[in-house]
Amino acid sequence: MNNPLVIMLSTFISVILTISTFPLGYLSPDWMLLIILYWMIAVPSMYNLYTVWLIGIIADVTVGSILGMNALVYIFLSFIVKKLHKSLRYFTIIQQSIIILIVFLIKVTFLIWIDSLLGSEIFNIDMYFVALSSALLWPAVFYSLRYFRRRYNIA
Repeated sequence: MNNPLVIMLSTFISVILTISTFPLGYLSPDWMLLIILYWMIAVPSMYNLYTVWLIGIIADVTVGSILGMNALVYIFLSFIVKKLHKSLRYFTIIQQSIIILIVFLIKVTFLIWIDSLLGSEIFNIDMYFVALSSALLWPAVFYSLRYFRRRYNIA
């Protein structure tokens, strides 16, 4: 039984967490991408690329970046994770955290690169702390969302 309400609620909570941890600056993890990546690994059929694009647009509006930057990077990364989800499921939580760190390093590098091409200078090298904080919080996100996935029988 698929319950998309739980997934939509977790996405909404990720927006609230992004806004509430915004004062932390670059130490704040990217909650929206963490939630997207979890659901892409656990239930890849529940998020399609259009939904990820919409969440990316919401992320752009939330953090005040150029419209479409996060959406483009979110689609690219979630496509890769969706293709690798079968193997990622069998990794330990430490191995998954390392993969999440690599994914976020790619995300930050793309955002800085796109930002430098556009000349807007919104992002800088300190954004790499977002990748580190997101990778460190991956176990907490993973276990909490797995609890809700099992409790509401989302398959």
